[in-house]
Amino acid sequence: MRSRGYRSRAAEQGAAALERVGLTIVTAILVAGVIVTLSSAQLPTVVGSAVCQVLDRDSCPPDDSTATPLERATWGEYVALGDSYASGEGAGDYDPDTDYDHGDEWDRDNWGDDERNRCHRSGNAYAEVIQRGGTGITFHGGSTFAACSGATQGDLTDSNASNDHEDPQLDELDDDVSLVTLSIGGNDLGFGTVVADCIINGESGIPILDSCRDKHADRIEERLETLHGELVDTYDEIQERAPDARVVIVGYPELFGQNPRDSLGNLLFAEDQAWMNEQAGELNDMLRSAAREAGVEFIDPTAAFRGHGIGSDDPWINDLNWGGPGLSLVDPGSFHPNAQGHDALADLVEEQIRQPAFP
Repeated sequence: MRSRGYRSRAAEQGAAALERVGLTIVTAILVAGVIVTLSSAQLPTVVGSAVCQVLDRDSCPPDDSTATPLERATWGEYVALGDSYASGEGAGDYDPDTDYDHGDEWDRDNWGDDERNRCHRSGNAYAEVIQRGGTGITFHGGSTFAACSGATQGDLTDSNASNDHEDPQLDELDDDVSLVTLSIGGNDLGFGTVVADCIINGESGIPILDSCRDKHADRIEERLETLHGELVDTYDEIQERAPDARVVIVGYPELFGQNPRDSLGNLLFAEDQAWMNEQAGELNDMLRSAAREAGVEFIDPTAAFRGHGIGSDDPWINDLNWGGPGLSLVDPGSFHPNAQGHDALADLVEEQIRQPAFP
């Protein structure tokens, strides 16, 4: 999988101008030839397919009236977008180009060099498992992996301000894309700050200070309402940029077990763990609603991860780990799915691709 697509946009724009002229002529001829025999409902698919074939593209969208869900998802390119839960933060085996911070390393050769990229695109991420055939699926147009740890909605439409060489993620979308997966929204709600504040002072912590719930409960509730509309607009834009693609939104698993206990391992009280699970459920409910409104697909991983949260006998989520890269005190992969968790997410995406369950 390409870890990013660095296409020459200027060259593409020039070619696109010539292509539009040709398209106008070709489409006129095609429409004149088929309009007398096809209904208005059939015309867009037939004309679009014919134009694609005339342009001799590597792959063309199939006829939606006869194609299987799998064929509609795999005729072209797979593009994986999103945040740390998509990039594979915490799953290890990071692309070296997304695992360096020269300003936060002791290597004397890098002194004075502040370049950084900690997108942590993992070879174990669910997108990578899918694209290399781990679920038995092949994409005829290849694949591009653009997700980045720490990403918010803004990084979908603007260059990433925190990591070098990261163009807007949505720039990877075009007419040749057949499948888009996206995990986004957790960072827009500031979930990382919520976890940190619960570690510092949870509900059963110092009573004279605001607990993490006191600090964040109302804010999260309000932000969920505004984020809903923002995500609908984002999903709409994805469909505009990749009009023939299936768009699959991947939600967030609960971090902790159903009956959590106070833990010295992650420094969290049981009631705070339960509350954070509830917030994950609220986020998934909002994502499902936004997906339904925009007409895209949604996967809720909650049920699949039951029995595999932090503190379970077979955890698919990393507990709090100390000692991150460079000068980091805490490993940023803490409270993220491990490689087993991403295998499970890949299975869920594969199931959705083959037998879609719409929101």
